[in-house]
Amino acid sequence: MGFTNEKVTDYISSHYTPLDEQLGSFREYNEENNVPLILRETESFLSLLLELTHPRRILEIGTAYGYSALFFARKVPDAVVTTIDRNPHMIPVASSYFEDWEEGSRIDFRTGDAEQVLDEMISERKSSSQNMLPFDFIFIDAGKSHYRDFFDRAEQLAAPGALIVCDNILMHGWTVDRSYEGARRHRTNVKYMRQFIEYISRREDLTVSLLSSGDGLAVIRLHE
Repeated sequence: MGFTNEKVTDYISSHYTPLDEQLGSFREYNEENNVPLILRETESFLSLLLELTHPRRILEIGTAYGYSALFFARKVPDAVVTTIDRNPHMIPVASSYFEDWEEGSRIDFRTGDAEQVLDEMISERKSSSQNMLPFDFIFIDAGKSHYRDFFDRAEQLAAPGALIVCDNILMHGWTVDRSYEGARRHRTNVKYMRQFIEYISRREDLTVSLLSSGDGLAVIRLHE
């Protein structure tokens, strides 16, 4: 749940429709077991973005149990999805889902520290022996204090005009108001998130839209 009025959140969620029955059941399983995943209203917004942009190559930083990677692959049937995670408890679960679902054949699951994996991918792209195409849609939903590091690397892997969407930028409202319950425990994350938002907002070569939808989204378009 986001930090906005609970009645508003419940009203918006009541109009949520899963992409299909299988994804809907998978969402319910994740929610019931408190597994991190994109909020319902965030998914609805991403669904519209994907429909408008129809990306061919999607990069996700932060896999968890693989819900959003499978959502991306199912929403855009001809897209290839690369997703990255380092959590040793999440990796085997996500891997099993990718093996079981048909869309898993279009998901490149890379494991390890995201910054290191991204650096390896950048090296792959620069290598004359590799033919790695750039990504035209990138979704960042991992360690909140590392968004600037993720973004800087993602930019090097992105196509001109690509969209980069960063989730949870408001962090339950802590980014805006440190008096929210729990903010003190996450002050380092808050500090770095605020710095990241200031950074992307100052850059004249980016088109940036900050949204309060869900737990906050930064939608960034790279100039061509």
